Amino acid sequence: MSLASLRAYAISKKVPIITDEVYLFLKAFVLEHNIKDVLEIGTAIGYSALAMASFGCNVKTLERDEFMIDEARRHFDLFDNEKRIELIPFDALTYEGDLGMFDLIFIDAAKSQYQTFFNKYERYLKKGGYIICDNLHFHHLTPDKVNRHTQALLRKIKVFKTFLKEHPHYETTFYDDGDGLSVSKKV
Repeated sequence: MSLASLRAYAISKKVPIITDEVYLFLKAFVLEHNIKDVLEIGTAIGYSALAMASFGCNVKTLERDEFMIDEARRHFDLFDNEKRIELIPFDALTYEGDLGMFDLIFIDAAKSQYQTFFNKYERYLKKGGYIICDNLHFHHLTPDKVNRHTQALLRKIKVFKTFLKEHPHYETTFYDDGDGLSVSKKV
């Protein structure tokens, strides 16, 4: 089994994983910025953690869903031969363990909680490190075409983007790769 077959598996099971564009973006970013230690919020079946490990990173990844935890463990056992990945089977909103320090924090979990995740975990980011958030376009949905719940989610994403733009300790750039990314550098 390879990353390509894991990607096909995710698509067949309708498990959301990073797009090919985001995979390529992360690979180039990790190599260009010499990223070694990554904290990932949102593991799903382990695809992005395995991708980053394949780029030479050590990855700690948090996941709360029991089914996804079991799937990720199975995939890590199959693919993570160098044991670069540590799965932390806890809800990132309530986790209180010591994590260490990271060059990169990758957030790809509950979109409505991005600002909470950012505020909670940025203390684990080394100076000069980066926080990347995925899916900030949220399928290019607009409030006039969705239900009230999704409208509230779109408002939260918009507020989060403003938070990133105005944060005094981070320089943020937005990208259209995949479903939209932000890269925030700690200054």
